[in-house]
Amino acid sequence: MQDSNVSGMCFTSDSGSKQRRGFSSRAAARHANHDELLARVLITSWSLATGRTLRAVPPQSLSEDELISFWADDHIPAPRPGSG
Repeated sequence: MQDSNVSGMCFTSDSGSKQRRGFSSRAAARHANHDELLARVLITSWSLATGRTLRAVPPQSLSEDELISFWADDHIPAPRPGSG
């Protein structure tokens, strides 16, 4: 699968700075959409696997404790002090 974020990159001199600025804003929007989709997939998968849910708010509105309790994996042992 081809990475569409890099395939359209242009390498020009500073005379093309307006073109690059326009490209980077479009690329940033695509990147944000990909990040949002990936977050939704990961959260949904983890919800299905664990039965845990998050409040229906933007992730940045969640508290640290809410995120820790959602993502904590009871099957992974906690690291021992000094084990690095």
